[in-house]
Amino acid sequence: TLLGDVDDAPVTRKLSQLQGFAGLSRVDVETRVAGDLFVMAGFPEVEIGDTIASPEHPVALPRLTVDEPVLRMTFGVNTSPLAGKDGGKYLTSRHLIDRLEREVLGNVSIKLAPTESPDQIEVAGRGELQLAVLIEAMRREGYELQVSRPVVVTKQIDGQLHEPLERGVVDVPEEYVGTVTQALAPRRGIVSDLRPGDSGRTILTFEAPTRGLLGFRSMLLTATRGTALLHQHNHGWVRWVGDLPGRRGGAILADRAGVATAYALDKLQSRGELFIKPGDDVYEGMVVG
Repeated sequence: TLLGDVDDAPVTRKLSQLQGFAGLSRVDVETRVAGDLFVMAGFPEVEIGDTIASPEHPVALPRLTVDEPVLRMTFGVNTSPLAGKDGGKYLTSRHLIDRLEREVLGNVSIKLAPTESPDQIEVAGRGELQLAVLIEAMRREGYELQVSRPVVVTKQIDGQLHEPLERGVVDVPEEYVGTVTQALAPRRGIVSDLRPGDSGRTILTFEAPTRGLLGFRSMLLTATRGTALLHQHNHGWVRWVGDLPGRRGGAILADRAGVATAYALDKLQSRGELFIKPGDDVYEGMVVG
């Protein structure tokens, strides 16, 4: 018998196959006891956290809990003028939604929610790094998609608006401690611990709202020349802290459709990091750097 949540009805199936391990090989077996590794077949759909029990005593174990999602983004089909011209294999919303639904089966920290548009779906995850890894994995698999900027997940607690709080630990060379604290101040970060680490390095612990840490990792690596180590994890919820500083720099946009030339990019490369190279197709309004 397969049991999901406590309130779900149990699903009883007859096992079609039960195998154990003998060295590196699999062998058919009749019984398994506690501590044995086995492979079974017979249940069409099994999710992480389901309980397999005997029909005589179908009792479900409590599901394991994971951290709640703190960031959400909207995933949609590619609607740019260059859609379908970059070698992508999966271009429709059906392909996109099917891929995300498969991701949820093995990634319990990802949550999906419908939107007003049938071509878009809201994806919530544990942080910008997790969502970035998912986007890059889908891109390499041949999916063409566009995503919105990340937005924090909020909730009402005792009638007050709350946002997620992150606890971070930075291992950084001593000469960059001031750089880190100055970067945290406008992001409403509070340093809670400062202690020496390895020779010439300092370990700094801080708390800051997740909204203020968007883009903090890349900024930190740039400011410390790649020498900083950062670990973040969810630390609960905090009352909405108000306005936070947004993007400081601007963006470089293409002013017309066509092909990017080396001459044009040579004049732009000193103004920022370019996302394109000579010979790439561009369209009016496209972000190139």
